[in-house]
Amino acid sequence: MARLSSGECFMLSEPLIAILCQRVGQPLVASDLRCTALSGTHQVWECAFEVNGLTERVIVKQLHEHEGQAFSFASTFALQQRLFVMGIAAEPIYLSPPISSSTHAKPNEQGLLWVEAFVPAETEQAQIQTRAQTLARASARLHQAPTDTPTDKSTDTSTDTLFRQLDPIKQCKALISALHTRHDANDSSTACSLSQALDILINDMQDFKHIDDTLVLCHNDLNLDHIRANDVCVDWEYAALGPRYFDVAMCIVINQLPPTAQTQLLKEYAQHTDCDVDAATQQTALYIRLALIINQAWALLL
Repeated sequence: MARLSSGECFMLSEPLIAILCQRVGQPLVASDLRCTALSGTHQVWECAFEVNGLTERVIVKQLHEHEGQAFSFASTFALQQRLFVMGIAAEPIYLSPPISSSTHAKPNEQGLLWVEAFVPAETEQAQIQTRAQTLARASARLHQAPTDTPTDKSTDTSTDTLFRQLDPIKQCKALISALHTRHDANDSSTACSLSQALDILINDMQDFKHIDDTLVLCHNDLNLDHIRANDVCVDWEYAALGPRYFDVAMCIVINQLPPTAQTQLLKEYAQHTDCDVDAATQQTALYIRLALIINQAWALLL
């Protein structure tokens, strides 16, 4: 366990204490927090503290913009507020406003403070399922979530009456373009190779006659650890409306599922969603190629 201090984490100490005091309705000090660092793209902590003899927990993130980012943090916070109401996301508690130019710290150094409710891991009964079964069940639930509100066709929006959209091919091109702008010969060479692979894939997708382009709610980063109790999911930074089989493909790639587990996931997913398993398998195979290109570009940009 490590305690937060103003020296170690300047922007997390006093603002975080104030937020938690307001939430629980009683005074707290920094020494009341027991904080454990977690893994992630950003700096993340699980913070525990006592309230009336009971242990309360929140998740705290220090967010920094990066070249692989598809949406603003404000947009993600607004989306997660809506998904929390729907019962499929952790409650977002606080996102600090963008840092003004009048502050001494540079935004990319100080970052933004994000606080959300802690959601425990899955129950023992749910953990009996295989990884593929759990991922299929959670994916199907997300893809069947109601999205019958007007959608925003731009890349980003923080308006809470709209669902944002993400075109994975356009996003892939944006990531490759970002690699091209770097003054690094290796990155430029990799960008050329990825661009060629993407062009071949686009041609193959155009030849495929039965692509399901129905827009559904996609997580786009559904690591097994992101599925918590009662199928509540966390880490919605890349979530948006998009093609279901790209989300399934990203799920397979991110979790590094072997072929047998991939087959099981697709069969389970087809059963949950009444999809044709052969069509699902063929389309997912195409999108796996796209997911691998995106992951390679994204890894170089971080």
